[in-house]
Amino acid sequence: MLSCRYIEYRPLIIEMNRYENLFLEILQQSKGATAIYDTVDIRIAFVNDAMYEIWGRGEEIIGHCFGDVFPEFTEQGFTEILKNVWITGETYEAKEYPANVAINKVTELKYFDFSYQAVLDDDGKTYAIIHTATDVSSRRRALERVQEQDDILAFNNELEVLTRTLSHDLKNPLSIAKMGAQYMQTKDSLTKAEKYKWTTIILDALTSMEQIIGHKIQLNQARMLKYDNECVSLEKTIRKICLESQTLYNSTDCVFKIGQLKYLYGDEGILYQIFFNIISNAVKYSSKQKKPIVEINSSKKQGYIVYTVQDNGIGIPKKELESVFQQFHRASNTEGFPGTGIGLCVVKKIMTRLKGKITLSSTVDKGTTVELAFPEITQCRGDVERTDD
Repeated sequence: MLSCRYIEYRPLIIEMNRYENLFLEILQQSKGATAIYDTVDIRIAFVNDAMYEIWGRGEEIIGHCFGDVFPEFTEQGFTEILKNVWITGETYEAKEYPANVAINKVTELKYFDFSYQAVLDDDGKTYAIIHTATDVSSRRRALERVQEQDDILAFNNELEVLTRTLSHDLKNPLSIAKMGAQYMQTKDSLTKAEKYKWTTIILDALTSMEQIIGHKIQLNQARMLKYDNECVSLEKTIRKICLESQTLYNSTDCVFKIGQLKYLYGDEGILYQIFFNIISNAVKYSSKQKKPIVEINSSKKQGYIVYTVQDNGIGIPKKELESVFQQFHRASNTEGFPGTGIGLCVVKKIMTRLKGKITLSSTVDKGTTVELAFPEITQCRGDVERTDD
């Protein structure tokens, strides 16, 4: 038999249930993705169609705990955040938050604006969490493309300035070579010493021009942002660069210690350009040591493949470690070594375009270590092990 009190409040209960059902029906038809959890274990009590679409799941998940249904979300920390919201009663909000979403065994990185809003009773205790989410992946990628285009324009403007400057620099060695050729042409006879002197002047001028043109080509290549990316083994490339650098800087006694060389995902030509600049610098600035040594290794660190190139050369003064990345800047202790101060500038710009990083550490008269961090790509997991001296 129903109590009088129940009979008295029954219309109110019916009215509350009617409003609750209406509320859920509104949420169900809403285009905004919504889910409701009703226990401290984050049990899924309600999900609308928009949220089902985001999760790639159906009604079979109702009544199950969030962490059991979505172990991949638990690994990414979302279950822990939800439980903390339940315990503290404090709403959690995030913008453009990255999440790896697995649908039909295919995992895709997406970005979401979302909130976990705690619903509290009169005693201030949580009795539900309302989860709302918006997939902003398309917006995020569109903004990234806009930013990338802005970066391209800025980068190209810088390179145009560099190219004009380099073209201007060609005039001096060209004038010297021309002057030497004209002098030799106007003389009916030259002594052996004079011939040697003027041919040396001309050859030095041509060498300078060759270096300047070479840097110009590097800069133009750096402007090409559509690369033929593939999984690249750097074993042959790095050994080729080592031999070329020995010849270029007459450092045949340089010892190379090559360790593990992990595969990289990228354009082989661009990777060659990066490593040639770094390794040739290591050979050049250690070439005057009694026993020049260059060590090359790679490892995995926090989502990056990190290549390390270490030498025992002249080093870089501590206060100049950042400025050596500026165009045409060379460290104050590089007098007597050839160079134009462009190589590191180019490498830094390319690494930025590849979403990588370059860092330097150095001690004067003891050597320099360069770290090149490339984003690790899941499509490329091959490793080459090598420990040759």
